[in-house]
Amino acid sequence: MKKIVLISTIAAMSLFATNGDSLIGLGAKSRAMGGVGIATYFGAENALTNPALLSNSKGFEFDFGATYFAPDVKVNGTTSKADTNMIPEISISQKVNDKISYGIGMFGSAGMGVDFRGTPALFSARTNLLLMKIAPSISYKVNPNFAIGFAPVIQYGALDISFNAGSQFGPGTSDDFGYGFEFGATYDVSPSARVGFNYKSAIDMKYDHQINSTDGAASRFGIPGISDNLEQPEEYGIGYSYDYNNYTMAVDYKTIKWSKAKGYKDFGWEDQNVIALGLKYEACGSWYAIGYNHASSPIKDQTGSAMIFNNLNYIMFPATEETHYSAGFGKQVTKNLSIGINLVYAPKSTFDVIGALPPAGTMPIKTEHSETSSTISFKYTF
Repeated sequence: MKKIVLISTIAAMSLFATNGDSLIGLGAKSRAMGGVGIATYFGAENALTNPALLSNSKGFEFDFGATYFAPDVKVNGTTSKADTNMIPEISISQKVNDKISYGIGMFGSAGMGVDFRGTPALFSARTNLLLMKIAPSISYKVNPNFAIGFAPVIQYGALDISFNAGSQFGPGTSDDFGYGFEFGATYDVSPSARVGFNYKSAIDMKYDHQINSTDGAASRFGIPGISDNLEQPEEYGIGYSYDYNNYTMAVDYKTIKWSKAKGYKDFGWEDQNVIALGLKYEACGSWYAIGYNHASSPIKDQTGSAMIFNNLNYIMFPATEETHYSAGFGKQVTKNLSIGINLVYAPKSTFDVIGALPPAGTMPIKTEHSETSSTISFKYTF
């Protein structure tokens, strides 16, 4: 159950339209196209995906917007009350000269988690995780076809876990700052085709008294050897983008290394291989896009003494969504201002597993999870 708590923490994130606890995309166009963004240029919002793409900037650009998430999580017939989340997003880019461009991305990557208060059969669990990132980015065009980019990342996180396992536990909110980096590269194979690569380092976070076996959640369930660390995993991926007349077709493939991340690896999470596909049509000051994103759930059914982790993964941290469909459109409102909107839908997934009922029993767990989210963004250029 201790793990239950930890995963719960992440659950706050996983209730979004996500791969595990990672958003499928950042920015209106990226999310409308299934989360692509490693080789596809969208403007300032690429400061959040692949900093090397900022080398395609043409001047100054300012993007701001927000994503509304409406997760629907039901465990053993009880619906989580944590059913709405808002995530802000701001990105800026500026072309300095033919070689150098810079930008900054500021965005929230997590929100409310599960809320089963008042349901003793689900331990009256409530989890709340918030992650915010700031990524100042710079790109350098090595030659007309090849560019590289780098972004140091500052991450702020806050975690609050409460539940009842014989007695009520809730230490209050703990927070921390973590630091990492992102690196990217792009190569224009032709005037119409581009390949891209990006790497995101792991970012370690420590939430005092939330998880550890001394005075945190683990001690309430008798699980030894767990620390208060919860690490966002490293990622790496490749992408391909092709323009044909007014159409852009793109595909990204990336790996998220949950199995190496502190906290998640203790809970038995497995790595995810994510495929994202997007198609966009743009003409006469408007764009229209559709997308698809798929990755198998990182949490797996466990047996024997490890069944306690099914409680954690399927009640408090149901990162079970695997497939997402998306669509969006945008319009140039004035010479300098444009607006974009998208909708992402993850159909219901259902998992039936057996969990542990402390001290020595078992319990069936049926987790049903679907998601709907929408992003609206405004872009100003000059």
